[in-house]
Amino acid sequence: MAISIINNSTAIGAQSSVNNANSSLTKTIKALSTGLRINSAADDASGLAVSEKLRAQISGLNKAATNAQDAISMLQTAEGAMGSMTSMVQRIRELAVQAGDPAYTSNDRAMLQLEVDQLKEEIDRVSSSTEFNTKKLLNGDAAALWSASNGDIEAIIKGAAAEGNYKISYDIDPGRNAVYKSNIMRLGEGEMSYNIDTNGTSITKFDNIQGMLRGSDLKVTVKGSAATTASAAFTGGTGGMSNITVTSFASASAAVTGNNSYSIEIEALGNRSANGTGKIRFRVMNTKTGELSEWADANIASTGGVMGVTSSNSFSNLAGIASRIFAGSGTATFGTNAWKSGDKMLVNVAGGRAGSTSGATIKVGSTGSTLHITANATNSATATTHTVYTSQMDKAGNVYYGSMDITLEKGKIVTGNATIDILGKGDVASKYTKLSQLSQFTNADGRMVLDNTQEISIYGGNGNVAKVILEGSDTIDDLKNKLNSAIIDQLKMGAPNDSSASATVNNNLVQFTENDGTNGASAGSFTIQGAVLGKDSNLTFVGDEGILNALGVTQTQKATDSALTVTVQNANTGAFVGEDTITDGRLRNVIEGVDIDITPSSAADISFNTASNTMEFKAKSGTNSTFLHITDNATKAAIGANEGQTLDISIGRLDTKSMGIDDVNVATFDDAQSSITKLDLALEQISKSRATAGAQINRLEYTITNLNTTRENMIAAESRIRDLDIATASSDLAAQQVLMQSATAMLAQANQIPNYAMTLLA
Repeated sequence: MAISIINNSTAIGAQSSVNNANSSLTKTIKALSTGLRINSAADDASGLAVSEKLRAQISGLNKAATNAQDAISMLQTAEGAMGSMTSMVQRIRELAVQAGDPAYTSNDRAMLQLEVDQLKEEIDRVSSSTEFNTKKLLNGDAAALWSASNGDIEAIIKGAAAEGNYKISYDIDPGRNAVYKSNIMRLGEGEMSYNIDTNGTSITKFDNIQGMLRGSDLKVTVKGSAATTASAAFTGGTGGMSNITVTSFASASAAVTGNNSYSIEIEALGNRSANGTGKIRFRVMNTKTGELSEWADANIASTGGVMGVTSSNSFSNLAGIASRIFAGSGTATFGTNAWKSGDKMLVNVAGGRAGSTSGATIKVGSTGSTLHITANATNSATATTHTVYTSQMDKAGNVYYGSMDITLEKGKIVTGNATIDILGKGDVASKYTKLSQLSQFTNADGRMVLDNTQEISIYGGNGNVAKVILEGSDTIDDLKNKLNSAIIDQLKMGAPNDSSASATVNNNLVQFTENDGTNGASAGSFTIQGAVLGKDSNLTFVGDEGILNALGVTQTQKATDSALTVTVQNANTGAFVGEDTITDGRLRNVIEGVDIDITPSSAADISFNTASNTMEFKAKSGTNSTFLHITDNATKAAIGANEGQTLDISIGRLDTKSMGIDDVNVATFDDAQSSITKLDLALEQISKSRATAGAQINRLEYTITNLNTTRENMIAAESRIRDLDIATASSDLAAQQVLMQSATAMLAQANQIPNYAMTLLA
């Protein structure tokens, strides 16, 4: 090769070798400094692609394992809450069995029910408040969300639901509601009450009848006008005098004028044979003023006429009255009946009744008690109170004198007749009778059970509970109104307000029967019912044993569930989804993951038949329709690195309603017994959910193990592709360093070649 100065081809070649050696050395140093074989796509394009794909899988697997661990934590939270629910349901079941103790009274069971109510409330609270990172777990929202076009249906989310828009159509074959009747309310010993049929008059108050302390028959004329002949009314008698018909009294005179009337107590002095003569003694009370005379004697002729009356000046204002009341010896006042010494009779005498001021007659006792008043069509500036003096005879012949007050309201007194029934011992109570006056509320020890305020609870078949306060001063009408209000306002068992018959229906949910046969009940009893159908209409009364025994509420018409024929369609396309006939108001297994509660009464028209005094339920014309919208809100966990590798861990609604124990009560033996089966089913439902959660926890633990194993293997594979073999790279580095040194040395030698040309020129 020629020696040249301009182009040193040897140096150029050596320089190229130096550059190549430097490039290789640089790559080796970079690889050794990063530990990676592939630092850029240029290092290994296909290897880089595979490595990045593997890295995506590795990071996905890592996060999937984290997801699975969080899912385990969430399931453990839910399962822990379900565990507490299990304990509470088991405790309720224990209480239900305990309520079967024969030694327990109603009040004892009421104490058990207090705990049951608290446990049910806690179950519902746990259901609504259990959450994980603010996500509700047990109220159904973690599975699906729903809304309906009206409140007649309720969706019970059981798990992952089939979302969509649904049309729910249903028809009803109405069942019956439960009807309850009470004891017949009667007045107790020594009690007096009354009933008023105003007939348009203005009688508003009837007080102070405590003066009438006996419960046998009473009859007294309270008002009479002057007339030709006095009138008399036989009240009662003993022995032979109980059979006497009073036929005649004296003509009107000062004795019976001035609206006076009299009560005459007569006692036989010695025996009298039939058609024979006799002797009596008598005393007189002015029933207008209450003045009572002393005893006077009189002889009785064989014809029954009165003769030889012995009067006394000690009669005060009644002096001589008695002798003028009785007819003369020629008038058969007492007839010809025989009697024995000591026989008694009580007779009331008044002037003949005439005009608008005709008299009023009071009669007290089990044979019927009435006071008839005819009021004038006049105006009164103030309320007026009239005192009526009374007398009555018991079966032993004792006569008792008392009084009562009648108050007429201020204002115009409407013309017409009003009837006031005076009630005594054993008589059926009226709506004005106080509970403290009822014989039922006095126990065997003679104690009035309403001496202190009492509270009773009423549990409805729909799960609601009402509290009613009872006081001795409450009247029958007060009790009726309290019960009616409790059923409508607290138990929510009244007719819907938008119903055309709601007012009539709701005013008659509790009725007090005043006449035998009305409402198919005996006079003096309550009829109690709700305006709902089936088991929801059941009522359970809980409280003091004495109060419950006094009321004696028993079921006379058993509730029967309605049959609902339900059809489900796709609301958008009209496509048929499913159909079923149900009797418990809950549609199951037609829409995936959803049960539907339907209020049977929404498909029936409710009315009150005033003629028969009964509640009537009839199917509404046409088909009832409601729209239901369901949105999938399922809880899913991504437990894999790729799409679709998920686990559905949605938990359905778990509360007392979804488990069917919202209406459980242990207040009575029968209710407690029927509750046991419901509670067993609830325990089964919770256990199933717990088992599912537990199985998923175990599954996720295996999932995490598998994810970790897969990730480990993928990391190893990715390492083989991308990581640097340090040993090989170190050897390469040493060789490249030597080569670099050699190439550099040779380049230096090559750069000396032009100098050789200068030697030649010298």
